[in-house]
Amino acid sequence: MIAYSGPVNILLVDDHPDNLLVLEAVLGDLNCNLVKCLSGAEALRCLLRDEFAVILLDVQMPEMDGFETARLIKSRKKTQETPIIFISATSKEAEHFFTGYEAGAIDYMLKPFMPQILKAKIEGFVRLYVGNKTLQLQAELLQQQKSELERGNRELMLTAYQLTKTQALTRAIQETSMDTMMTFDEDGIILTVNPALMAMFGYREDEVLGQPVEMLVPCFAGGAFKTGGAGSQVHNDAARNGLHSGPGQIMSVSHDAAPGPGEWFDTTPRADHASAVPDHGNRERLVGGGSLTGDRRQLNPVRKDGSRFPSEIQIGVATIDDERIYACTVVDMTERKRFERELMAAKETAEIAARAKTNFLTMVSHEIRTPMNGVLGMTGLLLDTELDESQREFAEIIRKSGEALLSVINDILDYAKIESGKLELEHLPFKLPHLIEETFDLFTAKSKQSRLALTYEADPALPELLEGDEIKLRQVLVNLIGNAFKFTAHGSIAVTTKLLAAQEEAVRIEFAVTDTGVGIPGDKLPLLFQPFSQVDTSLTRQYEGTGLGLAICKNLVEMMGGTIAVESDQGIGTTFRFTVQLRTWQAARHEPAPEGSFASLAADDFELWQEAERDGDRRLAADGRLAADKEMAADRGMGGDRAAAVLVADDNVINQKLTLTLLNKLGVAADVASNGSDAVELAYRRNYDLILMDMRMPIMDGLEATRRLLASAPPGRAPVVVAMTANVMPTDRERCLEAGMTDFLVKPIQFEMMKQVLRRHGIEPEQKESSVGQ
Repeated sequence: MIAYSGPVNILLVDDHPDNLLVLEAVLGDLNCNLVKCLSGAEALRCLLRDEFAVILLDVQMPEMDGFETARLIKSRKKTQETPIIFISATSKEAEHFFTGYEAGAIDYMLKPFMPQILKAKIEGFVRLYVGNKTLQLQAELLQQQKSELERGNRELMLTAYQLTKTQALTRAIQETSMDTMMTFDEDGIILTVNPALMAMFGYREDEVLGQPVEMLVPCFAGGAFKTGGAGSQVHNDAARNGLHSGPGQIMSVSHDAAPGPGEWFDTTPRADHASAVPDHGNRERLVGGGSLTGDRRQLNPVRKDGSRFPSEIQIGVATIDDERIYACTVVDMTERKRFERELMAAKETAEIAARAKTNFLTMVSHEIRTPMNGVLGMTGLLLDTELDESQREFAEIIRKSGEALLSVINDILDYAKIESGKLELEHLPFKLPHLIEETFDLFTAKSKQSRLALTYEADPALPELLEGDEIKLRQVLVNLIGNAFKFTAHGSIAVTTKLLAAQEEAVRIEFAVTDTGVGIPGDKLPLLFQPFSQVDTSLTRQYEGTGLGLAICKNLVEMMGGTIAVESDQGIGTTFRFTVQLRTWQAARHEPAPEGSFASLAADDFELWQEAERDGDRRLAADGRLAADKEMAADRGMGGDRAAAVLVADDNVINQKLTLTLLNKLGVAADVASNGSDAVELAYRRNYDLILMDMRMPIMDGLEATRRLLASAPPGRAPVVVAMTANVMPTDRERCLEAGMTDFLVKPIQFEMMKQVLRRHGIEPEQKESSVGQ
């Protein structure tokens, strides 16, 4: 029982110190704190600081008598219950008694007083004070205990609510789940199941409750659901059925084979199935182990009708009152397996379609470019003859129309190559000012004709030499500048370059192409970089195009590690900005050139590379180095006076005639073969210095013919074989290189292209007076 053990204070108030000493002598042995005051004001100050069991108050005091002091004490809420005893020597006994009691005193004693009586009264008030304090402490303790009980009760109610809610949610999940959920004890006796059991296994709930779990999952027999690996329990039936396990081993069956009654489920991850060793009776034994709980395993449970189905299982375990309860979830994998098979079949179909698409593009490229070679080549030859003004105008229209058609074909093939992921970047050195200058050269005539100013502003911080794919960067600029010319009637077109960042070997450069054209509506901006989309698709549209140019630009820029965006105001102009990630040439000049690329060079000196590029003198030798014309001619045994021996292998009569005519105008006579077999036969009879070999030919294609020619050629006398084909896919170039071809001549063949090929391989053309290719 709790009891008050704190201090007990008694307040003594009298203006005569002698009287205070007397009171102290009477009450000194009460084990109380006696606080003495000489005035009512001092007594009030003490009451503000401390709590008192009883107050002994004199009546006659200067400034504030005892009655006024008592009234003030009783007016304060904290002290109004404190007992006051007046001690007075006045003669007006009845009057003062009445005033004292009216002021709130509980007793009135006259001097001289009996010490024993005063002490007895004070002792009674002290006991009353201690009792009250004890009751107050007990009340506070009870209140605290009550609060704790209420808080505990609220927590219990909240826990009960959460438990009820959890149980309701669990029940809802179990009842609506399509997966079978069941619990069973350590002996494998089923305790609970959810309604999905009926749909999956065909059993009612009352048919399985209290039954062993192996009636649903045979491989759980013998408590195999408890552990896996060493120490796992092996059912006697499994042993009798021929399934034996040693230390650290468990039994399993193939999921593709029909499992037997003693089947053990696979306790290894599915990715490890390859480690299984076939056992007798279509069973497998897996070496390994580990706990079965927590991991997903695949097995084949049995339905009520005895049929098996593929499933995935997961087991959890909980200990309740020292009893282990197992929870098992079975997921029917039948539909998933079917979907996986369909997905694999769809993937194979897509791969076949992708291969067919690539083959189709290759065929279409060849079939379109082959007649285009004849159209453009023969048009050039026609323009080289004497024509009147109308005939020349008609021929020029044919050539321009053919070139426009070829541009459309190139756009479609470029986009197809990008989409199929077959377009690769070259990494060659170049000077950015030269690239801009060469690009501007393509638009010089158009700029003069349309009276548009074409300007270029370069960032002085840009490195002089860069490494990257100059051809594809030029293609982006050509597309954007050509687009600007198409939509700009007057004003100017400006190209600017800016160095955005430089870090070690890498530099990020921003290009901007700004025009003062008609601008683009805001709602059309999101469509600009989509393939086959155009700003104006009406029947009366003013501007031509396939809608592939900007889509190709976007893909090429992204291949070069950059982004492209557009800003436009209608009637004011448009700005296309794109960034590319390049490298400084100094940082990459000593790296080996990529193998398998006709466009690659590995010259140690950039100026030599640049000079060779200007002269068209590029050759991919066996060691990847640039060789001089005389060295190449000496390697083939050609003298300065001997005419070059050239063979043209092409099955198309028009292309044969065109190629022979171009060679004739360059002062080179050539033999002709209509297929690869004829080319091999002619090469056996004569040592050719150069063979122009078409890829697609009847009887024997150009690749097989090249392999046979190079394999049978005498040492040091192998001819230079140049691919002459309409196939422009990167894979076609790789196939040509693998077959042993040295260079690549793309149809339609132009006069300058033919001249450069001859020079690259040591045949100096004697150009006759001609306008072909001009």
